[in-house]
Amino acid sequence: MRIGIDASRANLAQRTGTEWYAFHLTKAFFQFVRPSDTVRLYVKEPLRPEWGTLPKNVEVRVLGWPPKFLWTQLRLSAELLRHRVDVLFVPAHTIPFLAPRNTVTTLHDIGFEHAAQLYGQQQLGPSNSFKPWLNACVRLFTLGRYGATELDYHRFSARRALQHCQTILTVSEYTKQDICQTYGIEPQRVRVIPNAIDTQAFHPSVRQDTARMAAVATQVGLRQPYIMTIGRIEKKKNTLGLVQAFIALKKNPAHARLQLLLVGKPGVGASEITSAIHAAGLTADVFCPGWLPEADIPALMAGASAFVLPSFFEGFGIPVLEAMAVGTPVVCSAVTSLPEVAGDAAVLVDPHDPQAIADGVASVLADPEKQKLLQERGYTRVQQFSWARSAAQLAKVLFGQ
Repeated sequence: MRIGIDASRANLAQRTGTEWYAFHLTKAFFQFVRPSDTVRLYVKEPLRPEWGTLPKNVEVRVLGWPPKFLWTQLRLSAELLRHRVDVLFVPAHTIPFLAPRNTVTTLHDIGFEHAAQLYGQQQLGPSNSFKPWLNACVRLFTLGRYGATELDYHRFSARRALQHCQTILTVSEYTKQDICQTYGIEPQRVRVIPNAIDTQAFHPSVRQDTARMAAVATQVGLRQPYIMTIGRIEKKKNTLGLVQAFIALKKNPAHARLQLLLVGKPGVGASEITSAIHAAGLTADVFCPGWLPEADIPALMAGASAFVLPSFFEGFGIPVLEAMAVGTPVVCSAVTSLPEVAGDAAVLVDPHDPQAIADGVASVLADPEKQKLLQERGYTRVQQFSWARSAAQLAKVLFGQ
């Protein structure tokens, strides 16, 4: 059997949740490939070192020829036309135009269908001069239904995947229900294969290396105590709500030394977030270092007094499990998939109420017994998720079982 996997996102240098899902799930899937099978990984550039040594029946196809834009629709489509596969797995919802009949893809969430204001409206394209031309072509091709914007790309890609793919994967029961209700899809067409974490990087013993924890915090400019989050600095992640909650916390003298770490690139609404930090006079206590080396994240999480994810919309929320794995108390939103992922091992708060977020964090910071309880529950919760178990489910789907 010839199995094609779009590994372009899995091979990125800087990965967010979708990219980590693609990377870890693909690597874990290799152990379920039969000797008679061939796996082809399609990438934009040579594999990064963290892939390690691949099994002998895994091939790498570097699709690096021009043009550089529309890689999925042009280069991957051309490769699939020339060298056919029996099944194609795309770990995100953008499938190529010339995808084989047996294509499986993952819809991580469809927040763009419910809250368009949280997503980018900027036009896509490799250059400013090319963007209007691309937008016009997309408008013509789709009979005016879509433009070449980030939001429309999400909407078009999701609908085409649902029309073309017999099986759709997603990462939580919440998102499965959302997909079925929003698009009128039969539940049997949607399979849930949950995310997990890298247990070699995130584990309880991380917090025992206090020297490492102190060193990475110092590199960023932090001192304890601090709280943190990870993800794009944007509206969807409700970074502004977290900053407003932090402002409320700082009004209490008990939290005068508290600092806030925001790890991630700027996204939609980042300028408003920066303005709020400056207006509150908290530039010395809020750190926005952008993306940090992945090797530093476990120690930073372990050193935090709380990990906070007050997101408006999440398909899963991998960082919640990562924080639990290193023993850090979690405060997260009580909406979308997060209660399903966190279970009883986190403090759940209303993301639309900054004071509620602040109160949730304060309840953790002020209560050592609560911290210990959340830590113990977090360790137990993490055990319920495994890339190996998820890859075993993926294998059943790809092999038609």
